[in-house]
Amino acid sequence: MPGGASGAGGRPGLGRPWRWRRRDDAAHASVLDLTDVDEVTMTLLAPPPRYQGLRRRVVDQFTLVSANRCRLARSVNWGPLDEVLTEIVPATGAGRVDTSGRLPAEVSVLVPVSTLSKRALVAFDLVGPGGTDAHLMPYGTSVAVQGNLVARLADAAGVPLEMPARRVVDAISRFRPGRLSGNYPVLLPPAGRPVRPDALEAYLALEADLDVPRPRLARWGELVADTERVLATALAEPFDALSSAETLLLAVGELWRDPDVPDGLDPDAIEGYLGAFVTWVDALVLAGPPAEPVLTTVAEYGRRWEALAAITVDPYRPFLIKSSEELRTVLVRGRAVPGGPGPGGGAGGSGVARWSARWRAALRPAALIDVDSAGTGSYHVSIGTDDTSIELDTPVMVDQFGDPVGRTYIEDLQRNREVFAFYTTDARRPPRSRLVVRLSVSADVSRVTAGVGLLMLLTVVVSVLPIDLAPDAVAVITLPSSFAATLLLTRERSSLAAWVLGPAKTALLMLLVALSVLAGARAAGWRAPAEAGSLSGVRAGALAAPVEVSAGPLGVPLASSGPRMESG
Repeated sequence: MPGGASGAGGRPGLGRPWRWRRRDDAAHASVLDLTDVDEVTMTLLAPPPRYQGLRRRVVDQFTLVSANRCRLARSVNWGPLDEVLTEIVPATGAGRVDTSGRLPAEVSVLVPVSTLSKRALVAFDLVGPGGTDAHLMPYGTSVAVQGNLVARLADAAGVPLEMPARRVVDAISRFRPGRLSGNYPVLLPPAGRPVRPDALEAYLALEADLDVPRPRLARWGELVADTERVLATALAEPFDALSSAETLLLAVGELWRDPDVPDGLDPDAIEGYLGAFVTWVDALVLAGPPAEPVLTTVAEYGRRWEALAAITVDPYRPFLIKSSEELRTVLVRGRAVPGGPGPGGGAGGSGVARWSARWRAALRPAALIDVDSAGTGSYHVSIGTDDTSIELDTPVMVDQFGDPVGRTYIEDLQRNREVFAFYTTDARRPPRSRLVVRLSVSADVSRVTAGVGLLMLLTVVVSVLPIDLAPDAVAVITLPSSFAATLLLTRERSSLAAWVLGPAKTALLMLLVALSVLAGARAAGWRAPAEAGSLSGVRAGALAAPVEVSAGPLGVPLASSGPRMESG
């Protein structure tokens, strides 16, 4: 090291201003580019225990925009990278990067932004430190980095990832469910069911130009069946037929897209790749607990992918990355998830409490929010809505199977009718969970809707009862009907509020239709036969009664149908 230099980990401005330089261009560089150094990227993606606090804080802000859209704003706070960069990049100058001297003021690296599900990004935006540009890497770059990470974890577990098995790992990462669900929706299986063999055969023929006979396809399915079960068990999430780790034959169609697989359309070669992958997974199972992270990572990359951003940072200072995107709002009525709890948690308590919970669950819908709090020092999340007429209940935290999470390890929270937020730093918190947020309309809207609904119900009951209505009683029908029609024709502030009020407005519409039908039936003479029959009976009784004739004062006979009053 030159005399007077502050060293690779020294502060800028101390000693002689040596900079790192690239040996491939042999020129001094003001910006050190480490985006193609896999060791740096993988260490930031899966840091060892001594660097677990490098990603200090993640803040997720969910905003329910409408019944179809939910906006997620995420900010990731990273600590200084000088220590990890100095350790990873060779400091002897023997490598491609000459590290003699201090770190420059700017270093370009690839950092993980988030682990996203395999879906199309909507309204995605990315901002680097201090508002600088941040470039989202292509999906192919993420596939390569994910394969390198799996190989690194496998080496640490003592089960190296050989190249034939590596090709299948990359194919698992490369497959996207939209290839099947978007292009060939008729081939989709029912929820919770595996992909049919004929659908797999048609998909491989249409999407991968791979004509596989049905007997060979059945043999491949038997070959990978146990491996699919191992990966599904390692991930410990509900079955997903479109996960390429749980339906490995979906990944077969991706082999020909790998430039390193020249024989990706040869069925015999494909069977060899599948056999190598199955053998490798069997070796991981025999390796025991040290290999569990490898199996979990492979299984997760069947459903998700790592979003990587190329940014330029000052290695001696903390930095912040912000991203935003729009997600599909998941709204449910009744129970939040199949077999899951109603509001307030599990099914315990008295019978009255359980029935009350079920009625609240039926009348008050819920939004499902998936949270990912893994791999960070602290995690903050807030949930709100743009519509001030919508109120939130305290969320219930459940796991991926819908079972209540026993301990949430929440250290601080803030809640009111419009927002819910909590904070946790406990390392024992569940890495992935789901928040069930019950929704309701504000008190003023709910009171008016309930009052009009009650009036409509009473009006319908009065119309059904066999009683005569005076002309003045028309107001009894007209007034509640006008209130109900006004509520039905009033447009809500958002589609979210319209969705929450959907059952109430449907009930009002049914009552209004029933009242209109009853009013029309009465106008057409409904209940008239009963009234005519009673009138004829009265007349018949009057004719059958004895009639007494008496003389009036002037000798004119007077008829009397009633009993004669005797004078005193």
